[in-house]
Amino acid sequence: MTDHLLSGVFLVAGLALFCWDQYRLSVARYELAALQRATLRDPLTGIANRAGLAAAWTQLAPHRPWVVVIDLDGFKPVNDTHGHAAGDIVLTVVAHRLRTVHGVAARLGGDEFAALLLDSDPTHAVRHLAAAIAAPVRLPSGVVVSVTASIGLAPASPAGLPAALAAADAAMYRAKTTGTGVAVFDPRRDDHATADPRPAVRVRNLASVEVGR
Repeated sequence: MTDHLLSGVFLVAGLALFCWDQYRLSVARYELAALQRATLRDPLTGIANRAGLAAAWTQLAPHRPWVVVIDLDGFKPVNDTHGHAAGDIVLTVVAHRLRTVHGVAARLGGDEFAALLLDSDPTHAVRHLAAAIAAPVRLPSGVVVSVTASIGLAPASPAGLPAALAAADAAMYRAKTTGTGVAVFDPRRDDHATADPRPAVRVRNLASVEVGR
């Protein structure tokens, strides 16, 4: 009887140890998955970062998404006048508005964003997005601020995401310099090999996955 009791105790102890090990393993796997997800997200806004955008491209490339590059206009005055905390609020609100895109939105760094757009009418979609970005933002102080956006749009490139981002960036720079707000990449007008004097983080350096601020 004692031997049977001891065997039962050892069996229960073994099962408890096995269950505990399985629990610790599942927790470790969950934490690893969460860490991997975190490396694909911008810590400020919660949308994808550069690495997340690249990961999304591998999934969406067969659908040939349009590539969008967005640079905020009027953001620096908000930052300079109301402080970095206000600037962070504006960036977070803009990111929230970008979540409405049919596709994947990302923050490339600073006040520069991008998106992979799955839309039958991408030009209409980005114009609607530009209007959404321009909507006023109320700060906790009660002050209302607003920014606008210069947006470049380019079709998916057989050369991959870096080439499509460079083309969209060139179109965005034309939209900014001409004041049109939105521009679609035109190889006859946009030279994405030309150095851009803007101090913002360059999207053509996709190998860098640093997130601004």
